[in-house]
Order: sequence, then C-alpha cells, then structure tokens
Amino acid sequence: MYSFIIATALSVALSLLSARAGRAAAIAAVLSMFLFALQQESAVLAELPYVGVVAVSLDTYKMPFILTSIVLGLIVTIYAPRYLEHLNAEKWYYAVQSLYVLSFVYIIIFENLIFVFLALELSIITSFLLIWYFGYGDRKRVGLLFFIWSQIGSILFLIGVALSGSFSASNFTATSLAAYLVLIGLLIKMGTLGAHFWLPYAHAEAPTPLSALLSPVHVGLMAYWIWRLKAGAAWPLELLYAYGLATAIYGSLLVFRESDIKRALADSTIANMGLLVAAAAINHKLSYDAVALLFVGHAFAKAAGFMLSGIYIVSLETRLLDRLKWDLKMLALGISTFIALAGVFGINLLGKALVAIGAPHNITIIILLITALFSTALYSFYLLNRLYKGGSGPVPAPRDMYVPAFVASLAPHILLLGVFLWL
Repeated sequence: MYSFIIATALSVALSLLSARAGRAAAIAAVLSMFLFALQQESAVLAELPYVGVVAVSLDTYKMPFILTSIVLGLIVTIYAPRYLEHLNAEKWYYAVQSLYVLSFVYIIIFENLIFVFLALELSIITSFLLIWYFGYGDRKRVGLLFFIWSQIGSILFLIGVALSGSFSASNFTATSLAAYLVLIGLLIKMGTLGAHFWLPYAHAEAPTPLSALLSPVHVGLMAYWIWRLKAGAAWPLELLYAYGLATAIYGSLLVFRESDIKRALADSTIANMGLLVAAAAINHKLSYDAVALLFVGHAFAKAAGFMLSGIYIVSLETRLLDRLKWDLKMLALGISTFIALAGVFGINLLGKALVAIGAPHNITIIILLITALFSTALYSFYLLNRLYKGGSGPVPAPRDMYVPAFVASLAPHILLLGVFLWL
C-alpha cells in the first residue's frame, strides 16, 4: 500500500510541477511511475461501503501493459518539446500529458472495477483537455465528439459492472444485460466497427504527441480488460472473434481512402483494435499471449508512426501523403515503422500468428482471418509506398524528435529478437 501511495504522490507532484518547469519535471514524473512496477503483490487501499475492497496489484500478466505505457510515455515526453514549440503550446501541456500517462497505470493496476472506471475518467478528461486546447482543425468540435463517445463507453461499462454486482475484477461474473453492457462499453472505447466514427477525428486532430499515446495505448488497454473479464461473462467468443476480424478488415480498407498521414494512421488503429479484440476472444490459454504481443508491438510501432508524421509537420509543414519527401534517415524510420506495423517482422508477427492458431474451426472465420491478416499488412506497405513515391529530398528532422521516434520503431524488432533468444 505504501509503495502505491508514495508513487502516486511523487508522480502527481512532479506532474503538477511540470506545468511551470516543463519537460524536465515531466520526464521525472513519468520516471517516477516506474515505482508502481515495484509492487509485486496485491495491496488493499481501503474498504468502502457499497464499493467494497479497493485494491491494487501488479502481477506478471499486467507487466507488459504497464511497462509499455510508461516507456512510451517517457519516449513521447522526450520527443514533445520541438513539436510543442511548433504549436506554441504552454508548459502546462506537460502537466496534463503526465497525468494522462498516470491514468494508464491506474487503469491497469486497480482491481476494483469502480476505480477502473475512475481511472478511465481521468484518461478522458486529460486527453480531452489536450485536444480542446492544442488540437488541429475544428478541435473543439472534435474534442466534444471524443469526450461524448468516450463517456458513453465508460458509462455503459460502469452500468454493466453495477448491474453485475461484481466489483472485483478477480471475481467478476455477469450475465445477459450486465455482461453485454460491459462489453459494448469497452468496444466503444476501442473504436471498433460500428462505434468507430469518433476515432479517426480524435486521433488525427489531437496534438501529435497525444496521438502517439491515445492511438496505441489508451484504446488498446481496453483489450486487456476484455481478456481479463471474459471468463466471468457469458460473451459469445466465436462471434466476438469474427467481429474483431471484420473490424480489422474494415479499418484496413479505410486507410486507402486517406490523403492525410495522421488520418491514415488513425484508421489503421481501428484495424489493429480489431486484431486485439480477436486475440482477447480466443477461447484458449494462448489468448493472453496474443493480446500482450499485439498490444506491445502495435503500441511502439503506431507511436513511431505518429511521431514520424509529427516530424513532417514540423519540418515540411504538411500532413499530406503526396507532399512527403524522404532522405535516408526518414526512409529508415519509415521502413522500420511500417514493417513492424505490418507484422511481417517484429513482435506483431508473433501476435498475428497466435491469433491465427487460436481461430475457431469455421470456414467463414478462416476466410475472415486470412483477409484480416493480409489487409493489415497491405495497408502498411501502401503507406510506405506513398512515402517512397513522394521522392527524395531534404527533410530537416530535429534530432530530439527523430531519435525517440526511431527508438520506438526499433522496439518491436528488438523485442522479437529477444523472444527468439529467450526461446
């Protein structure tokens, strides 16, 4: 309990300090969040009327999610200053973004589902503020669109949990209406097929450092909760698996309509959320491995993709695919990013393989699976080809933006090699 309290107090204090001190305090705030990773057992914080036991825990199952969230939060904070100068953003941006990263930690470690809902609320409020004040285009309308859809998802999740009467994640059981409300709430927050309308706007028009966290981490964490709660819910897993594949195909097709690299990357998030839903729906012990591998691989690759777009926005002042240029450094970053995102190499390759291994023996689902795996690779090569067709030319990429982006793009490949070495 004390480690949680100390880590929270330090993270919040440094986050608030960064409103004045800027990046240095924000980096310290995110680094302090590694203290949460030291907690290896469940700790009871309180026992409240109606809500029940409020506990936090961090086990080996949660570790890939929490470490990826914090590491990416650190990478994006290091990347952000030059981009924020481009936006003329005030220093309090760092404070809100640091609290946003902290919300990821809370979403993962809380065991009481009411407090998971509260963590989701913190993530909504902080990201909404950053879109509202620092986004692009009609940012206030987009911010409201994001806020409303995110709240609908969270409230449905909360109502479902309340109807189930099971506030502990470890003992969660729900049937009929309660179970479906929880599931629908999580799917809305992921932006899957039929509830995806808000996602391309929010992820594309958000300030790019926020996009690098919102797109892969914020929405991706919902897949962890689908995997975690499915044992106690009467969800039709085979149908959910097929729905995930349909989402992956649809999201991939959306990419080909875009002329804006940030919109294309946002659409690709829909596709990858579909794969994560399919992974979470696998009725086999491989389900966790598939979810964890896809979450980690997509998180780093997609963050690198958005950071790549941010370099073009700062250096060439464009987001249009037809106006992008490349030099050797940018081409290397693009290849590393899109190969990882395609899943033909990098840790996403293993995640996709496990999704295929866990497929139900149904001819319709097998056809969907082949199409989904092919389409989610094809759009990445399409984007890489659009980048290459722009032609070579000087891209004055700031070093403090390029290095964090390249590190993020290499992470899926390094992790894959690490897995092979470990095996």
